[in-house]
Amino acid sequence: MMIFINPTSKVNTDLPNIALAYAATHYNVRVIDLNTKPEPKDRFLNYRADIIGISIRSFNYAEAERIARLYKAKYPESKIKSISGFLDVQCCYPFVDFNDKIEYNEPFSDDYPFPRYELFDSFDIFKKNWKKGRWHYAIMTALGCPFQCTYCMSRNRKWITRSVENCIEELKHAKKKYGIVSFQIIDDCFNVSKERVLKFCKLVKPLKLRWLCTNGLRADRFDEDIAKAMKESGCMHISLGIESVDDDVLRTVKKGESSEQISNAVDIAKKYFRGVNGFFIIGLPGSSYKKDLKSVEFVKRKGINGHFSYYVPFDKSQQLNRVFYGEKAEPMSDAYPKELQKKIYEMTKHMRPGEGDFIKIAIKKIRMALSIR
Repeated sequence: MMIFINPTSKVNTDLPNIALAYAATHYNVRVIDLNTKPEPKDRFLNYRADIIGISIRSFNYAEAERIARLYKAKYPESKIKSISGFLDVQCCYPFVDFNDKIEYNEPFSDDYPFPRYELFDSFDIFKKNWKKGRWHYAIMTALGCPFQCTYCMSRNRKWITRSVENCIEELKHAKKKYGIVSFQIIDDCFNVSKERVLKFCKLVKPLKLRWLCTNGLRADRFDEDIAKAMKESGCMHISLGIESVDDDVLRTVKKGESSEQISNAVDIAKKYFRGVNGFFIIGLPGSSYKKDLKSVEFVKRKGINGHFSYYVPFDKSQQLNRVFYGEKAEPMSDAYPKELQKKIYEMTKHMRPGEGDFIKIAIKKIRMALSIR
């Protein structure tokens, strides 16, 4: 007997661990999902198994070790392994391994079966929220990103796609089986190919599902044709991976974009979408307090949602047990004093999606902060 465990992380509780979902589907194994269903905290101890597979992400490595210790103490004959190979990054956080691991080396493709989320003990929570549209069914249509951005765990990796037709079939399947009314795309970079984006929009439109492009689109590959097609196909909200609006910083981190391209992309997005979100990183190499404040001013001026997170070095060992955002996030960058990085993080907390109406709540606080810089 084998069981899989998704450790708690207290971030992205509305998103399933897609790598683990593929693994569970492949091996037909039950999943104890402690991230979306955190209580009872140690319920995995109620299941005796020959092997437990723990899906470990950089931010919950310590929790995975705790689970392994507890399980081994109660069931010393059981083998404790990590699960590796289905996906290596999800929403900017890398998956990591113990020395002993369950490996799967088949590349991401149409050959993967659609995830069977009913194998998760959190399934009822997901299904209820999917049907009501409070949460959005998550899908990855492609894995990897060919661009060079030095801060990103997905950088300079082969872009591996599923066919658009296969992705549409998954959404049809989820609509029929789980009753979803909306979905979100969490690719590392959805708009690598304009042709593929337009084809996806054409084929998804008849499903009449609302959708969001949650992970950051590239501004230099976002244009009026893409915006119009996405909007007409049911897309309600997009996110742009902006990081900084200072051209020197953009060059330093090899973003491959200019502040002018970013500004133009935001203007186009605002014409078509009810929600426009920009991702920004505090303390990037080459940045400064003044340069990061330019990003704050940009968000205020453009009237978009701004999600500011801390820079964490592109190194798995340094990322262990670190989060970019949330209550436990702390600055790691040495670009400028950490207390000033914290100041920007705090002054922008009401600009993050889900924390109130940005326009009404944040502008006054930002004006006050900028007036005393």
